[in-house]
Parts: sequence; structure tokens; C-alpha cells
Amino acid sequence: MSETIDILAIDDDKFVHKMISRALQSENTNIRSAYDGESGIQAAQESPPDIILLDVEMPGIKGYEVCDRLRNIPETEEIPIIFLSSHSSLRERLQGYEVGADDYIIKPFEAEYLLTRINVLIKYYKERQELKSQYELAQKTAMIALTGSSELGQAMQFLEKSLTYQNIEEMAQGLFNCTDIFALDCCLMMISKEEYHWFSSEGVISPLEKELLEMCDRESRFLDFGSRTIVNYPTASLLIKNMPLDDMERYGRIKDLVPILLAAVNTKINSLATQEALTAQSLNLLDSFKLIRSNLFYLGTTIVKNRKDSTAIMSKLVEDLNYDLLKMGLEED
Repeated sequence: MSETIDILAIDDDKFVHKMISRALQSENTNIRSAYDGESGIQAAQESPPDIILLDVEMPGIKGYEVCDRLRNIPETEEIPIIFLSSHSSLRERLQGYEVGADDYIIKPFEAEYLLTRINVLIKYYKERQELKSQYELAQKTAMIALTGSSELGQAMQFLEKSLTYQNIEEMAQGLFNCTDIFALDCCLMMISKEEYHWFSSEGVISPLEKELLEMCDRESRFLDFGSRTIVNYPTASLLIKNMPLDDMERYGRIKDLVPILLAAVNTKINSLATQEALTAQSLNLLDSFKLIRSNLFYLGTTIVKNRKDSTAIMSKLVEDLNYDLLKMGLEED
């Protein structure tokens, strides 16, 4: 991206355009406006911007359709898109993500908040462009090297290796090694010690992907929306972004195998937490035993010393008593 950020705002509300201009007024930004979906698509196609701010509710074609059409135009398919909406439910966010949006901001918004989200998204796309070629090369190499391995065999290998992982980073990498063989593009959220940890097979995860995984109902094992599927376990959730809808047999195999992989991840997270707690407990017990040993040694030393002192006192007492009795000149009676 260029040093000056070219922003295209597509919204039918002129007041919102003023808010955006006021919020992003900077020498590093160039803001263009479109007041309906058709003119916005035309402006984006004629001169592709660095980022698009898109309203959901507009006369004519809605924001979701605009986003879907932009994602199917070669000139605009990679441009970051942020939805601006007054609706905040999970369903609206899922619909926005399904048509290809990268972020979802609720109106009204603070100027600083909008600027921060834009900077985060631009940073995300810079990292994605840098990692994309490396990822594609690594994926191609992995697919060639492991062509002869079956999906089930790879799943079993992951289950065996999961026993040896020492931390969640190793476990996430091991899971992605397996999903790469399945040609799946995934994002992973793991919860360890009440902290959230994020991982992506592409190297970076977008803000909207994080929100979807956080807001998803963890009581439901599967959440399907288009070619995306979220698989949930208590301490781990996996977002699969390219389910093979054109191959239902492979689709079914993936939905059978992925829960097995994620169940192993969930079990290992709990195991690592238990192992850490036991290690801490063992260290506490060791410290307690050292303290007890020190106290017992001190107690034993004190007892021996007191015994010697008592013997000396008793001997002196007997000696003094005998001497006093002799001085009295008493007869046997």
C-alpha cells in the first residue's frame, strides 16, 4: 500500500460521511465518497482504494450484496472492507463475514476507534501480503511431500504427536500441519488459564475472525455458514474458511475428522494446565519438606543440648546435697 491511505466510503447518509472525514482528517489519508452501492462499486473498480468503508443499510442494493460483488471483481477482490452498521448481533456479523468483510464496526463510533481499527486492518493486510507467497510455497511443498498419506493416517499421527507437545504454540503448529495436508485454511482460538490465544494457518488473523470465534455459542459443536464452519470445544474453537461444498464426500470426512483433532487439542490444553498445577504443587511440597527438615534438625539439636544441660545440673545438685549432708553431722538414725 502507498504511504497515503486511499479510503472509499460508501454510505447513503451524508452525516456519516462528515463523521468519517472528521475522524480520518489527516495528511496521510485521502477520503472518497459514494452515496449508493452501484456508484461505490464503479468508483472502486475504476480506481481501487486501499480500504473500503461500507454501510449495511442503503437504498437500492444493500451493503452485503455490494461486498459480495466487490469480492468477485478482480480489481477489488483483495481490498480490505469494513462494514459500518447499527446492528450488533452475531447473525449480522456472520452475514458480513460470509460475504467477505474483514471487520464490522457499530455506529455510532468514536473517531479514535475507527482510526485504530483501520490501522489494525491495514497492518493485517500488509502482513498477509508478505506471508501469502511464503504460505503458498510451504503449503505446496507440504502437499507434494505428503501426497501418499491418507487423511485418517494424518489425523492419527497428530493424535500421537499431541502427547509430546509441551505448550500451546507447538500444539497449534501441529494442528495446522495436519489441516494444511487437508488443504484447509483455518483460524484457531485456545483458552488457557482464562487467557485467549490466537493462531492462523496464514500467519495472521483478522479482527472480525476473532470476534466470530469469541461470540460463537460454545455449547454448539458445529456452526455452519456457507463455506465456513466453526467447530467448538470448551477450551478450543477452530474456524475453517474453505469447506469443500463442491465435494460432499470430502466435506463429510472433514466434519468427522476435525472434531477428533480438536478433541485432542482440548484434552491437551487441560493436561498442560493440570501438569503445570501439579508442578507448582510439587515445588510447594518440596519447599515445605525442606522447612520441616530444617525445623526437625533444630529441634533434635535443642533436645540433645537440653539433655546435656539437665545431666550437668542433676550431677551438681547431687554433689551439693552430699556435701550439705556431711556438714550437718547427722547420725544414721
